[in-house]
Amino acid sequence: MRAFSKASAAAIAVVLVGALGERAARAAPLVWAIDDGEKIKRDATSLPFSTGSDNPVWTPGQPVHLFALRNETVAMQVVVQADASALSGVTIDLASLTGPGGATIANAPGATDPTSFVGRPIERFVEHYFDVTRDSGGSDPTASLGWASGSGPTAGEWTGWMPDALIPVEVAPSWDPYPMNVAASTNAVVWIDITVPKGQMPGTYTGSVVVSAGSTTLATLPVTLDVVAATLPDEPAVATMLFYDPSELSQAIGDPAAEAHLWKLLHRHRLSAMHDSTSAADVTRQLAALDGSLFTPANGYEGPGEGTGDGILSIGAYGALGAPSSSGLSTVESIADALAAHNVLSTTDTFVYAIDETCSSSYGSQWKQLLSGSTDPNAKSVLVGWTCSQNPAKQPVDVPIVMADSYDPQQAAAARAAGKRPWIYNGVRPETDAFLTDTAAVALRANGWIGAMAGIERWFYWETTFWFDDNHGGKGPYDPFVTPETFHNSSGDWCEGDGVLLYPGKQNGQFSVHSVGVSGVLASIRLKELRRGIEDAAYYQLAHAAAPAQAEAIAGALLGQTLSQASSGQAPTWTEDGKAWFDARKALVALIPLESVPGADAGAGAGGGGGAGAGADAGAGAGSGAGSGAGAGAGAGSGAGADGGAAAGGSSDAWPPPSSSGCGCRVGDAREVPGPLGLEAAAALALAAALRGRGRSGRGRTR
Repeated sequence: MRAFSKASAAAIAVVLVGALGERAARAAPLVWAIDDGEKIKRDATSLPFSTGSDNPVWTPGQPVHLFALRNETVAMQVVVQADASALSGVTIDLASLTGPGGATIANAPGATDPTSFVGRPIERFVEHYFDVTRDSGGSDPTASLGWASGSGPTAGEWTGWMPDALIPVEVAPSWDPYPMNVAASTNAVVWIDITVPKGQMPGTYTGSVVVSAGSTTLATLPVTLDVVAATLPDEPAVATMLFYDPSELSQAIGDPAAEAHLWKLLHRHRLSAMHDSTSAADVTRQLAALDGSLFTPANGYEGPGEGTGDGILSIGAYGALGAPSSSGLSTVESIADALAAHNVLSTTDTFVYAIDETCSSSYGSQWKQLLSGSTDPNAKSVLVGWTCSQNPAKQPVDVPIVMADSYDPQQAAAARAAGKRPWIYNGVRPETDAFLTDTAAVALRANGWIGAMAGIERWFYWETTFWFDDNHGGKGPYDPFVTPETFHNSSGDWCEGDGVLLYPGKQNGQFSVHSVGVSGVLASIRLKELRRGIEDAAYYQLAHAAAPAQAEAIAGALLGQTLSQASSGQAPTWTEDGKAWFDARKALVALIPLESVPGADAGAGAGGGGGAGAGADAGAGAGSGAGSGAGAGAGAGSGAGADGGAAAGGSSDAWPPPSSSGCGCRVGDAREVPGPLGLEAAAALALAAALRGRGRSGRGRTR
């Protein structure tokens, strides 16, 4: 990989100016591509990404250049921008990718059912837009349930016609059709997921995205995917627990098959549904998701974690069992016995949800006493948990679930030392990022990184199917494809997208006009970003195992101050710039040791437009990337920034603190760690220095 010099920057600037001039002269529809690091507004027709600026995977005249480990899903977005004339019948196709020895990544013939994941490594979705008319907020106009006062996004930055719901192209309805119609001077976008199977041959894969309007080809974009000779583990790097309400599925969709599809969709995204039980019959109903038999090709599933259960079951979610009692204990015993009878008790985190957000309650200690006094050995293994944001080490339960803005890694460590299992709850800026629609694309990606860096065991999100706004103070049922404001309470708070990471595949009753006709659920862009964060967390863990100090330096430089180190009232210390996240992921892959794969090219590694080459000028540059093969590589530059080096996890705003193993504190002292690019640790640390030097806040950025 070559360094990015001042001369090459000037040359690229000339090319971009020429490209802009040509575009103005021809005034034709524009087609361009980007990764999953940005949200593209419907009317944002002057974005720098369309010229290749700040675009990590594509520049005009060059292929879209992606990289992935095996057992990973990578995503790209293809944007069709109409000029003064509208377009109709627009299609965006990626038929296949072909690699070493004729190996392919392609859908099986006839694999068009979006509720099945078998034979569908390439998935395409229409990005659905709705009008976000105001920022999330409340009685304090600068605060919301997703951020402290002064810590939210720039006012109005994520309002307007925003994308979130993703509709599979095979079932796109007439009200958001595929082939697409593109109004004059607006964008239409297709999201493409590419899932690399665990056994895929490493190397470079090529194909083409063909964009047409009716019988007219608008553009053909070559695509290169470098499959790295390393594999993401099936087990998620950060476990999750995403609540959904079966009654909401029943009321909106009206098909029992929707629940199983929800389980599979979340599993495909490395996420776990929060299974809940108040009877042994509930265990039977959810058994296939708990023992993993649902997640097999025979049941329409291919992807990460085949044959592995979701591993989580609450008993009486949000305190549904009520006050601890002998009858409640009998219920818990029957559930534990049912789990044990099916051999899933030992593989499932099973806990009584004692009460919700009421730290002063005696229910936690009472449930502990009841279970410890049970004569049923299965019930004795059931944990007790609740949501409470006080010091988890001092709480009377096994599983203290702490709100994100109160989660302190030091207190969590003390709780673990005391035999407890502290988890985290929801997301609040600036300690973490928020789950809301009116945030940057990378918001939930940040939470995955934070989870890995802080060693968070499980992340709980309170709702994913909150389609009826039936909270106290809520406004009742709404059409989630039209109404982005999903949550209201009696305190006067309102939120954009809160509780909705999934959209109904069908809508019965008053909103049936906006039914897609699928007996299942649809993913959101935010769900995809959460997946990206969980996958990035796995990169971090793999890199950290090989080179802990270097991995910590990269993550610390990208994230800065998180959790209890963050300053409430200030903006988060991480950037909203998607390219920075791409570059950081690429720096991590340079630290991950390669696997020996028979028949694979030696050194099959990651290319891409946002390479992590270290340069002598400013410490790190964004070179054109290196392809796969024995010759692919990048050397470390002579410097890592004006200060002479990047601290390897040792700066005051990096978390966790410096590892006791690995290299010294400065780039010049870093040991060499071979990775997929042949990239030295010094080069990875130089990139960390560059990330640290970038403005972290996205405020004021024009989109």
